[in-house]
Amino acid sequence: METSNSVNMETKEKILENLHSQFAENQNHHQGLFIQFLVALLALFAGFGYVYTHTNPNIQYTQSFVQQVNEVDYFSNQTLLATSVVVLAVLLLLNGILINQGYGFRRDQHLNMVIRKKYLGDDYENVFGKLYNPDKKGFLDYLPNFYIIFFWFILGFQISVFIAICSKENLVNFADKCFSLTLFITDIILIILSLAFYSKTYCKYRLNLKDKKTA
Repeated sequence: METSNSVNMETKEKILENLHSQFAENQNHHQGLFIQFLVALLALFAGFGYVYTHTNPNIQYTQSFVQQVNEVDYFSNQTLLATSVVVLAVLLLLNGILINQGYGFRRDQHLNMVIRKKYLGDDYENVFGKLYNPDKKGFLDYLPNFYIIFFWFILGFQISVFIAICSKENLVNFADKCFSLTLFITDIILIILSLAFYSKTYCKYRLNLKDKKTA
């Protein structure tokens, strides 16, 4: 009996050690991911900002090449539209990566919780309480805080880019400009896809984790 209790205590200690190790690894991963995403966002900000501030509505709308005015490069409205599509597509990709990694984090958290409950038994609630429960999250917080903050920030950036191009002089004028209209619609679709992917992953989370009863 005493040997059994000793084994149980050793198992519990290993579980707690693994928790601390996992926490440290997650923190390091978050820091590395934060730097990568920050660099990518700054590059997008700089690229789009340059094209936006150097777009001249007086240049022929569909002109695809750069025009120099007083030795400064300027772009047409259609070039700005094409740039916005590229920027929004990259932002959609970043959001897709965030959502996928955030869901993976919750899935692993759920599996760790099941294992800990199995070995810790009644001691689980005393140690973790409700602070380490990945289940029963809602639509707005089913991703970990780090990921959800970045997701809404990137979505906000997508919307800001769209508002910026809409406010550009003579840009939303698609008479006889089918290609430009296609680019504009693509911008809208790319923003919607971010929300659609977020919602789809929440449904996946709810099906696999939230509504799943654990022992």
